[in-house]
Amino acid sequence: MNVFKQLYYSLFSPNMMARFRFQKLGKPILYVFLLMFLSSVPVGIMTALSFTNAYEDLKTHISDLPEFTLEDGSLTSEQSEPLIRQNDGNTFIFDATDQTNPDDVDQYDSVIAFLKDRIIVVDSGARQEFNYSNFSSMTFTKQDVNELSNNLDNLLPIFIPLLIFVIYLFQTGLKFIGVTVLATIGLLLRSITGRKASYKQLWVLSVYSVTIPTLFFAIMALIKTAVPLGFLLYWMVAIMLLYLTIKEIPLPKKRVTNERANDPTEEKF
Repeated sequence: MNVFKQLYYSLFSPNMMARFRFQKLGKPILYVFLLMFLSSVPVGIMTALSFTNAYEDLKTHISDLPEFTLEDGSLTSEQSEPLIRQNDGNTFIFDATDQTNPDDVDQYDSVIAFLKDRIIVVDSGARQEFNYSNFSSMTFTKQDVNELSNNLDNLLPIFIPLLIFVIYLFQTGLKFIGVTVLATIGLLLRSITGRKASYKQLWVLSVYSVTIPTLFFAIMALIKTAVPLGFLLYWMVAIMLLYLTIKEIPLPKKRVTNERANDPTEEKF
């Protein structure tokens, strides 16, 4: 069975998913890469577009900005009040004074905000954040950004695919960690259901159990819809699907025989 059929059955059939437990590890590992390609690459493209929009806005307004320094994950400047520019429904904010709180940005439908410790991009209500701490080992000034912008135009066709690829690898790595945690929870579910399955089989079942929540949150990200308590919802759905899948594993024959013997409704001849 190819990975696309496995993807199809993982959307609705715990019974079929339970049969996948005998697979060698190569198939479920390949499946994780496929699943994350389908779910993270579109999100990566959106992130890259947000980065590009932030870059274009910064180029447009760079001449209006005061002298600034980005160092040790913090933006500093001699400005006394936030710089806010609005044009055709789009808002640009530059605030090294720390007067603008991250929550204040939510009042705008479309905004790019360079704040004291982060960049916030809001597009049609969907919000993304980039912390300066990710660049804590680097120092930028207004002059550096000016010089960089003159060279970055030629580098963007290389940088954007690289950014998408890095996001894909990062998300895939997190997914492997999540699957391993879910398989560990599966040890408890195995005991509760009385089914017999090795940890390796539980890991394989966990791979397919995360299909629905992974694709759901990818779709929500694409349509720019926030999901309340998304982290908890993801894990509740994944654990429930793993539980239903484990229950589809046949009971050991000895246990079935004992349960029938202890069943008072069972006819005895």
